[in-house]
Amino acid sequence: MKSGVHSQGATSHLVDAYPLAVPASRRSDWYEATGQHLNWYLPDWATVAVDYDAVHLTVLGYLTTPGLAIPLTAHPGASVLAGWDPDATFWLDPRLVRVGGRPVEWSRTRDAPWAPRPAR
Repeated sequence: MKSGVHSQGATSHLVDAYPLAVPASRRSDWYEATGQHLNWYLPDWATVAVDYDAVHLTVLGYLTTPGLAIPLTAHPGASVLAGWDPDATFWLDPRLVRVGGRPVEWSRTRDAPWAPRPAR
């Protein structure tokens, strides 16, 4: 099962459901980003992995949360969405990540959809 992070609320829900307190390790970095001294939390990825195979950050989620202290509802503090790229997926189940084989090059012409480029 995959979870999606598409908003501040989704980020808050993920961290509230799987909290990992990180007040000392994020104190100065997240103060610099937000200007706030708070109790900081991250998702506890090991616990998230019990229920989800992957967590995806949408472009909308990425664009609507930068530099913000995202308040939590179940814990006295906040989180910051940091260390992600837009439209990225954190794969939590290593059985789903397979690397191997030859890379496939994709291309498209003006009127045709994207397709694998024929092997040379």
